[in-house]
Amino acid sequence: MKKKLSVWLLLMAAFAMVISFSACGSSDEEAAAEDVTEEVAEETVDGSAYGYAGTDPLEFAIYQYMAEEVSKNYDQAEVSIPTVSIFHIDYTNDEDVLAMGDFWLENYYVEGDTLKCVSGGNYPGVFHLKKDGENYTVDHFDVVADGAGFDASARELFGEYYEDFMKIYSDSDARNELRKITVSDYVNLNGLDINYYQDEGWDPVELYRQ
Repeated sequence: MKKKLSVWLLLMAAFAMVISFSACGSSDEEAAAEDVTEEVAEETVDGSAYGYAGTDPLEFAIYQYMAEEVSKNYDQAEVSIPTVSIFHIDYTNDEDVLAMGDFWLENYYVEGDTLKCVSGGNYPGVFHLKKDGENYTVDHFDVVADGAGFDASARELFGEYYEDFMKIYSDSDARNELRKITVSDYVNLNGLDINYYQDEGWDPVELYRQ
């Protein structure tokens, strides 16, 4: 009787070890799957609300700030879409990442298959951002002064990159193309039945449709 009991106990122990090994393997696989899921989630940003079709979390933070914060300077519109042209980024300090560029915001309402521009403005300047894990948050935004103080302000803000700024600032063709691409991305990302955008007094601009 004791012999049979010993054999039974050995069989039960062996069975428990098999179950234990299987469970460990399952846990490892699940953990690996979770890691992959987290990694994909970290690398993906949803910029559909702002017309941003990229995946860079720094650029996303700037688009979001322009559309959600700068838009507060205007009467509420149906759609606010930024045009973001960055020419230099300084990642030296995670607590104060600098993004220099020429930034625009246009606000629209929908009329048929056209986005009609009702307001907007130009905000060349320097974004100060903080790194937050894999993402960025805007700490503050220094904008070039208007009017007679424009040139001196731009030189002070951009320093050695002043000439780089002036190149993109004076290139209206590139800016208009970038705006067309961004508005097209907004329409395509959100699945809208929109084919044009139009500034008051100008002909409609046909968008790129997917």
